[in-house]
Amino acid sequence: MGELDDRLLALVDSVIDVDEERLPLLTRGEARAAVELLQLLASRSGEGAFAARHLAGNLTRRLPSDV
Repeated sequence: MGELDDRLLALVDSVIDVDEERLPLLTRGEARAAVELLQLLASRSGEGAFAARHLAGNLTRRLPSDV
């Protein structure tokens, strides 16, 4: 894991540790598109891939499942 991954993971994980209000800033479609873009970044082996995988997982767990 590189320096960028460490920095991004710290930003992502700091939200979990703080009881911070979540804001409704995205539509469901925008959130799904963001997750797909993160998964694309995560599929590569460069800087940020690990953090992208981690953030994509966090967001995917919070998205409602399509029925």
